[in-house]
Amino acid sequence: MQLSCPKCGTRDVRVSHRRGLIEQFKGLFGIYPLRCRRCKERWSTSTWEAGAWKFARCPKCYRQQLTSWNETFYNPPRKVRILLTLGAKRHRCAACRCNFASFKPRKEKFEWRHQERPVVEPEANNEVRQTAAAEEQTIRPAS
Repeated sequence: MQLSCPKCGTRDVRVSHRRGLIEQFKGLFGIYPLRCRRCKERWSTSTWEAGAWKFARCPKCYRQQLTSWNETFYNPPRKVRILLTLGAKRHRCAACRCNFASFKPRKEKFEWRHQERPVVEPEANNEVRQTAAAEEQTIRPAS
């Protein structure tokens, strides 16, 4: 599925409303209209592309970067509880925060790759503290 905008390249997209009978008919075969939230570009995508049909996807935004959820923090509806007792797996979409159950496996586990923080070396941190302490001593008059 093409979940990035063909015009601006962002992944900030949503499922668009179907216009007319032709788009509703295409929806029966897994072809859905999407709309970019930034540039308002509209395009159709298929769930059959690149073997995407084999893996679980979010029912709201169709993304496949999923994590799992815990029943202690979320009380699922009756339909989801029935699916879980039948052996479905818990999935959570990190983009739209939708919790659902599916019998299909995850394609990829969602990770916060853009949240990487630089590691501060301890030696450099001590040098900064020492220079700050030295500057503080020069500013204060000796008593």
